[in-house]
Amino acid sequence: MNSRRSILQSVSLGAGTLALAPFMNRYALSEEVTAQPETPKRFLFVVKSSGLQAEFINPEGMQHGGSSIVDKSLEGCKLAEGMEPLEPFRNRLMILQGLSGRMCNPGHSSHFGALGAYKSGAHSQPAAATIDGFLSEKLPSVFNHVGLKMGDGSQGTAYPSISAKGKNQQLPFQCNPELAFQNLFGSIAAGGDIKRNYLRTGNVLDAMSEDIRKLQKQLPQQGREKLDHYLGGFEALRDRRLKLVGMQDVLKRHAPEVSDKYKSKYSTDHLEAHFDMAASALITGITNVVTIHTCDLNSSYQGLGITPKVHSVGHGASSGSMSSQDCRNLIRKFHFNLISEVARKLENIPEGDGNMLDNTVIVYVSDNSDKHHSTATEWPMVVLGNLGGRLKSNGRYLAYPGYGKANHHHTIGNWFTTLCHVAGTPVDHFGTPDFAIGKEKDQTGPLSELLV
Repeated sequence: MNSRRSILQSVSLGAGTLALAPFMNRYALSEEVTAQPETPKRFLFVVKSSGLQAEFINPEGMQHGGSSIVDKSLEGCKLAEGMEPLEPFRNRLMILQGLSGRMCNPGHSSHFGALGAYKSGAHSQPAAATIDGFLSEKLPSVFNHVGLKMGDGSQGTAYPSISAKGKNQQLPFQCNPELAFQNLFGSIAAGGDIKRNYLRTGNVLDAMSEDIRKLQKQLPQQGREKLDHYLGGFEALRDRRLKLVGMQDVLKRHAPEVSDKYKSKYSTDHLEAHFDMAASALITGITNVVTIHTCDLNSSYQGLGITPKVHSVGHGASSGSMSSQDCRNLIRKFHFNLISEVARKLENIPEGDGNMLDNTVIVYVSDNSDKHHSTATEWPMVVLGNLGGRLKSNGRYLAYPGYGKANHHHTIGNWFTTLCHVAGTPVDHFGTPDFAIGKEKDQTGPLSELLV
């Protein structure tokens, strides 16, 4: 019996060869996919600014920063104030303390370093892939990576220097909820400007691809080879559209509802819309990796009643009767509410012998460790999910020895290495070691306490 691949090799096409190439590739690959089914692995990275204060996520009675590992169950303990939204997922939750990131630039933000574990500045290009970009290339889908960022509504696409798929290859983030919806779900919009824009964009891509092919015929060999890169880019975009058209049923069932919050004057409503789209993107399978940049130093949480910008709050500004710390607590609780809602949606979708949340990891982290002006000696994380049991994160408080202690050699690089391992794409070490705390060989490998 001939395989799909051998059948396609015998097919001779004329002008339709290029247009049908995406279909032919998927047709050939579908044979292997059918033979080797695998449950998808999903990651959601939620990145905030101005630090994730370590002491404010410690459960009652638990402390970090000592000279030995603290490894305790969350069962029966009281979660920190503001973490109540995560209570329904207590048995899927891990609070991770004691990791350092001194290989990064401290200060207001570590930029690409926060997810890459290497030095990076505000205006520098990424030196290597960040963990979300790396995983998105290893777990590809229609959109390998979806980046969403809270803005003021005036921005379209931004490059906040947070995520990268490789050296000098930073990843874009959608700021405007309406434009993000058009990009992700415009193919199934019920009508109106969003759908018209989607169709118009598709027509433009088709026309530009045709123009490139016409131009190729008029150029010498060297020029035709250069145009191949441009044509490949447009064909990739068109292939994406073809895939989305083929996913109409699942997209219609799970696409978020476009409500007033997509056009709201409050950026907090925009952030809610982004979390809605992130959940839908993961549920529909159009991506397996999402990064939400909740805010930067110029962001406003006026929708929560906080009038100063994030930067001012970080420097101690109050808002009405709320102190600076009250504002920070409220912002953090707002984030946890949004994360909890995503987790609830994933938990409600059956998958295999369980549900989609079983095969997902959500990581909440700051782009500058634990303080507004960080030193990167403490980089707290809140983790929800265990990726099908591969990550030992169920109902756990894990605090590694504090920076400067004799037993401290655990960094954010080890944590990212751990995520690579549980995703089935192991590496020896992700990012750059911190040579101030020991030799490179002492910092390689994943966090063994977290692997099954």
